[in-house]
Amino acid sequence: MRRLLPLLILLLSLVSCQKQEGDGLFKVALAQEPPTLDVTVNSSISSRMVASGNIFEKLLTLEDGELVPLLAESWEVDGNRAVFRLRDGVTFHDGSPMRAEDVAASLNRWIGGYRPVSEILGDARFVPGEGEVTIEGSASLALLPLMLASSPQAAVVMPEPNLGALVTEYIGTGPYRFAGWRSGECVDVVAYDGYWGERPGIAGISYLFVPDAVTRRLGLETGLYSAIDTVSNDDIPALSRNSSVTLLQGEESGSVALVLNRDSGPLQDVTLRRALALLVDRENLMRSCYGDSGYSVHSDYMESSVWSVPDSLDPYGRKDVAAGKALLGSFEGPLRILVSNLSGLDRIALALSSELGAAGIRCEVTCVDWVSFLERRKDSDAWDICISAYTRTALPSQKAYLKGYEDLLLPVLSAPSEEDAAAAWAEAQLALWEDVPVIIPGHYSTSYAVRSGVGGVRVSDGFYFDRAYVE
Repeated sequence: MRRLLPLLILLLSLVSCQKQEGDGLFKVALAQEPPTLDVTVNSSISSRMVASGNIFEKLLTLEDGELVPLLAESWEVDGNRAVFRLRDGVTFHDGSPMRAEDVAASLNRWIGGYRPVSEILGDARFVPGEGEVTIEGSASLALLPLMLASSPQAAVVMPEPNLGALVTEYIGTGPYRFAGWRSGECVDVVAYDGYWGERPGIAGISYLFVPDAVTRRLGLETGLYSAIDTVSNDDIPALSRNSSVTLLQGEESGSVALVLNRDSGPLQDVTLRRALALLVDRENLMRSCYGDSGYSVHSDYMESSVWSVPDSLDPYGRKDVAAGKALLGSFEGPLRILVSNLSGLDRIALALSSELGAAGIRCEVTCVDWVSFLERRKDSDAWDICISAYTRTALPSQKAYLKGYEDLLLPVLSAPSEEDAAAAWAEAQLALWEDVPVIIPGHYSTSYAVRSGVGGVRVSDGFYFDRAYVE
């Protein structure tokens, strides 16, 4: 009976979500509900998986690490000036044409709300022209195209009249248009007949919110779902043997971060932060959540990429209890650990509490749901250590936990080339390891799964169906 309960809940959810849309939509089970679909002001991966590439599009995108034009036909960067020539014949889902004014207004809103790019651009903003938008700053814009393509706060284009502090009318240029959102159940999108590019191979998608991993797996195996998000490592062996299922496994998808509170509380003391870094067993923390696979252990902030810096250079990157206790002194806590119950991260919190307890530090663990976690995380007086997973980023400056290190990151952002930026980041990484704003136990690899016969799914910081089809 216990095994059947998730399936019964799943069936009831499906019936509820199909009352208005019927059986025709391609069903994708997501681990969490998006807080909003305004991806310009929100970096949640669930928001991006539903909206980016489906409803909204960017000027440029990344494919296999390479920049590819999307709403921009071409672009040119010359020192501190950049020009993006826009694609003709693009319309929004309300039928209105995409204008240079819409593009400039959308990207200027992105600049205003996205700290890493606003720091290098200052007061510079995009200016609309005849079929193009232009921007001229005071520093090199060599990294701007990469930031436009890869920002976790997506630089998508919306109609200028819709823009505000928070967009609630989801009108974009993408292959799917927004069809409805039933809170706690699902978001539906359907194919846009007036799409400028190749029409999608799926008529519509229903993104259902299914936080329980067992329910997602059972739904996939029985054919109630066509795709599922965040496959549990415990389920990978069984799904690998199922001929009706195809597993999609990416490389390092992101990192687990123990964010240390430098604004208030005992961890304002850098010596204590260094002590904690020496007291934790990174392998044990990652194993507590991910089991025997699906992760790698290295303490550099970037996932394996051109930006990686060897973690052998991290002076606090290995467990050394004697050295940690020497730095700890008489400190006994308590330390307040905040974590969500999403994706097993609470197990990392318990393992951390146990390890620090063995070193004589009392810990208090608070585990809440994802939405409550996002709210409590904003209150720096409510926690000392905040545990979260952060998706892979193309640039170090896109790591959300590096707020406050703008001066250190400025040489990276304003470098005249990607090679110079990577060298500047190597120096910044060494300084960050000394200051210990976070402890990175390791990096995870997210797995997804689809029914056999589903093709064209893109896996990159999530899975995307703008080019998917069913054979």
